[in-house]
Amino acid sequence: MLLSTLKAKAQQVGLNLVGVGDGQPYQHLLPNCQTAIVFANGGRDLWTHFLEDLRANPSHLTETEHPLDDFIDRWIQSVDPTPDSTRRWIQCAEEVDVFVDFRPLATSAGLGTPSLLGLVIHPEYGLWVSIRAVLLSTEVLEPTTKNRMQSPCEGCVEKPCISACPAGAVTLSGWSVQQCATFHIDSKLCSTQCHSRKSCPVGAEHRHSDLQHTYHSNRSIGRTELATMLNIADGEGGISISWNQWT
Repeated sequence: MLLSTLKAKAQQVGLNLVGVGDGQPYQHLLPNCQTAIVFANGGRDLWTHFLEDLRANPSHLTETEHPLDDFIDRWIQSVDPTPDSTRRWIQCAEEVDVFVDFRPLATSAGLGTPSLLGLVIHPEYGLWVSIRAVLLSTEVLEPTTKNRMQSPCEGCVEKPCISACPAGAVTLSGWSVQQCATFHIDSKLCSTQCHSRKSCPVGAEHRHSDLQHTYHSNRSIGRTELATMLNIADGEGGISISWNQWT
């Protein structure tokens, strides 16, 4: 499958960041894997296409707990309905058969660098980048970049992400998952937003809308607000939500 074709199809749904990384560390997931093509979105483009899909197909919101993951899955099925033994798709999603840490994949593909928040940070889109899927392939492709990017965090003097975190979970040493999780148990202050992420000045013009940010911070509340905004309801007058996730 031609990389140029994949990139063009990805752009059509708002996956506006595509990079090629080293696939050899993923031999255990695909024998003779040589290349990892990483698909991500920066800013609001993917969200815009996602909302268009929900307006056209309300059941895509009401009949699943993971509507955005399913949106990406349908896109993968449309571009590559019958993958063979030379390639394997893996989503960065809630329900997957295998866990992959997409952060080093994104770095390998030149889509960003690590940040103090544990998220990938991009020089243009800042922290408003989300990795959605990777295509592992036995085909040898030239990596997107052979030179490591300089992290925008390295030139940031004020580091507002540290002072903005009410849990004190972000420090010069990085993000404390345990401290963050404990704070979420004791407080609802961060239940629908990440104050540190919103405080970062890099790529501020690409910051997610309030609803988009809420959805990614708390999918339960986000789905309810989506239904209200789009005037979508099930037979009970609302959407059925059976779980809560804050990450």
